[in-house]
Amino acid sequence: MKNIFALTKRNCLLFLRSKMTVFSSLFSSLILIALYFLFIAKSYASGFNQEAGLALTNKQLYFAIYSQMIVGVLVINSVSLSTGMFTLMARDLETRKSDAFMLTRVRSFELVISYLLSALLVSFLINLLMFIISVIIIGASTYWISASTFFSVVGVLVIITVISCSIMLLITVLVKSSIAIGVINGIMGTILGFLCGIYMPYSQMGSAAKHIGSLLPFTHFTIWLKKIVLGDVFGQLGMNKDLSNKMQELWFSAGEVGLCGAKVPLWAMILISTIIAVFCLVISSFILTKRFGTNPNIAKIKHHKKSIKTAKN
Repeated sequence: MKNIFALTKRNCLLFLRSKMTVFSSLFSSLILIALYFLFIAKSYASGFNQEAGLALTNKQLYFAIYSQMIVGVLVINSVSLSTGMFTLMARDLETRKSDAFMLTRVRSFELVISYLLSALLVSFLINLLMFIISVIIIGASTYWISASTFFSVVGVLVIITVISCSIMLLITVLVKSSIAIGVINGIMGTILGFLCGIYMPYSQMGSAAKHIGSLLPFTHFTIWLKKIVLGDVFGQLGMNKDLSNKMQELWFSAGEVGLCGAKVPLWAMILISTIIAVFCLVISSFILTKRFGTNPNIAKIKHHKKSIKTAKN
């Protein structure tokens, strides 16, 4: 446990001390927020009352728009932050620092756990902090979401963090290059923003984007979070359940998308996504453990050190 704690602390500090790495991990989310303030929020608000047959004020409309935006940001962050953390692992593999750790009393599984645990901690805590700040800003300027909604989002955020880290760990293991991982991290947020229905609703992009997005586990978690938040928001605005469901699906891409057009319920897609994440975690852990534990040079050095120790005794 001491080794895992020390390595996890080392990984977290290396990431947080690198301002450029942190900024690049949050870059996609910052772009998304800026675009919402510039024009996306206005496009969501335009025609909403006419379509819903309501007369909501701008304050009420922006309460819904920014509330569903921030949960989309959480999904993008869960991917980009975990990828940013695993970039450190890729650098350790490239520079052979991981091999140096294996020359100590650190075991291969401890090294793997430390990389995964540090990614989970950093991704979740930064996301949680951003969510709390966003809730305060949105609440102070419009209305407040309920406490039950807040804790429901936090609970889902824990699950998303684990799944994102599991999937991105396998991608990192397969790609290996820290430069390539950085490039992937740079474009991943933009791709997810469109395919998960965060930038704009599927009704404005066509069925192709919706079908492709249905293949991504992150799409279904985005829908889950939007349903939680918008259900609370529209309830506070006095909207009945049928109209709420209609506007969630039509206006905010919060309707179930199934799988490539097939009608698969959201709970089933969440379960499938979880199974995929477990598979990614098992495969990547196996590859890394084998990589750290079967290096012939390390084995020779350890055997040499053991021989010297035996000779001295």
